[in-house]
Amino acid sequence: MNGISVWRIEWWRLVRTRRLLALLIVFVFLGFVEPLGARYASQLINSAGSSEQIKVTVPPPVPADGISAFMGDALVLGLLVSVVVAAYACAIDSNPALSVFYRTRARSFGALLLPRVIVVSGGVIGAFLVGLLVAWYETAVLIGAPEVGPMLYSALLGSVYLAFAVTVTALAGVLVRSRLAAVGVSVVILLLLLLPILGELPGLSRWMPSQLVGASSALLRHTAPDHFPRALAMAVLLGAVALVAASVRGARREVA
Repeated sequence: MNGISVWRIEWWRLVRTRRLLALLIVFVFLGFVEPLGARYASQLINSAGSSEQIKVTVPPPVPADGISAFMGDALVLGLLVSVVVAAYACAIDSNPALSVFYRTRARSFGALLLPRVIVVSGGVIGAFLVGLLVAWYETAVLIGAPEVGPMLYSALLGSVYLAFAVTVTALAGVLVRSRLAAVGVSVVILLLLLLPILGELPGLSRWMPSQLVGASSALLRHTAPDHFPRALAMAVLLGAVALVAASVRGARREVA
């Protein structure tokens, strides 16, 4: 398979299957809705109360509230959609007939997998950044303009974490054959193992990529610890390891 055509095929696969559209819809929707929720949280809470005698007082919203609300859902709900999209692209052996077709036309399994990972990562990150821009605009209009520096740093950390999630999904896609199973394995690794278990071990939590999920709130509130660069470096390292492991495991795997 020609190198250029492989990249073009993966791009058109992402566009024509409407997976890119699904990513954009999710992230843009979150970017539009979450700052609204942060701005009118007090009214929403009190209007939902069952008794007029009970009134909940919510502190006035600040720009960090709108952006952190978006980032929280983008790196959880948006992450889940991203994992599904990545699983359907990277679980090459889920269809044995197509797997044989692709494998016999590629120089190596890595050459077959890498374009899928990079194109999907680009689509996920692009949709996330569009959603972040929408959230930035909404927050600036409704609450106040967030600081540019922390916003750019938050965009970098969120993008790296999503790319890391795609590489984890690519590895899951060669460990199991089913796309749904790949989604399940990826979700377990990203949401169950990394967040509540490994993140609680003394001295290890500051190195975990899951630290990037709540980074934007700390950055915008100027309460950021100094270990985000460590988590960023670890996400890049583990992502590279996952991609190499996926390429090696996929090359050794027999297609049923």
